[in-house]
Amino acid sequence: MAIETGDILYMPGGAGHIGMAYDNKTIIHAQFFGNFHKEPNQKDKGGVLSYMASGAGILVFRPPWAKCPDAAARKATLQRVSDAISVGAVYGAYRAVRLLLGSSAFGPDAFTRLMKYRERYEANKGTPALFAQAGNEVIKNVTCSEAVIVTYQLTFPLHEEQFFVRLDAAHAMPSTLKTWLPANGWTLVAG
Repeated sequence: MAIETGDILYMPGGAGHIGMAYDNKTIIHAQFFGNFHKEPNQKDKGGVLSYMASGAGILVFRPPWAKCPDAAARKATLQRVSDAISVGAVYGAYRAVRLLLGSSAFGPDAFTRLMKYRERYEANKGTPALFAQAGNEVIKNVTCSEAVIVTYQLTFPLHEEQFFVRLDAAHAMPSTLKTWLPANGWTLVAG
């Protein structure tokens, strides 16, 4: 299954896991070991090739790019934003527990957090190396779903409803995002 930049992958098991296609060969995702990092989609285990995006039970959702007049530019922005987040963010185990508390609805608290992340991103996007310095992180601690949701929220404005993931990233479980995507115009392209 061919993936493309911006596809969101839902991986089953436990509470579920979320990743985003960084490009057609790479997945970026947050894990307890590895923080928000990139991995090749293709794996070679003893001469047997497998693909992360084609694993058992994995669902791949694609945004409605045909409705985005500047899709190529937006995909490039998704990559830049995910790079900016990944150099400074670490996986927050306590944040994974926090997913269970509170509402995943995008409300005033979510908006306030997003504006803080947007301000940090805008302040340093011209010099990406600054995101790795303490105090300059876009977001310091993330979960898998939070990292991907914030990446989309920083790339798209609120009024672009099919692209702006209107969930509280701090409280949205992977399964919540999995349900939100097809309900908001995203296409299940594999799974």
